Amino acid sequence: MTNPTVPEQLLHHVQDRTTEMRRWLDADNNSETLMAHLHDEPVDAAWLRTYQRLGRDLMSAVGIAQEQLPRRQ
Repeated sequence: MTNPTVPEQLLHHVQDRTTEMRRWLDADNNSETLMAHLHDEPVDAAWLRTYQRLGRDLMSAVGIAQEQLPRRQ
């Protein structure tokens, strides 16, 4: 078994965070609640905290991956 390279590890981390967000949105009525939130309708505070946490986790993973990958010339 080979060790994954750093870029592969970073990609997997981003993919894992994306999957986590997608699974959460697929559960219960989270997708419908997201649409309500995007239309400036009130949403449950616990729902909003979870959505914001998942979004931060995903954006953090993307940011870390961008910082670690070599720059294109």
